Amino acid sequence: MSVFLDRIEELEDDSEMAVFLLEEEDDEYREFVLPADFLPKGAGEGDYLKFTISREPEKTQAALDEAKELLRTRNGE
Repeated sequence: MSVFLDRIEELEDDSEMAVFLLEEEDDEYREFVLPADFLPKGAGEGDYLKFTISREPEKTQAALDEAKELLRTRNGE
């Protein structure tokens, strides 16, 4: 999806947050925030960026297997 980097805000602890706008239907926008450290090199306010989210089934299964094993050992099995 394409997102608009609206602004970068500096916080009291000197960290920075990137504020994005995601265009929805009817010219409405949804705002979301990520640490500015996540930005690609050279990105700045006013840029459109490609934002991708995908599943990682192998990592999900590994986490489920680990949780099951922890439950087993907690229950004395």
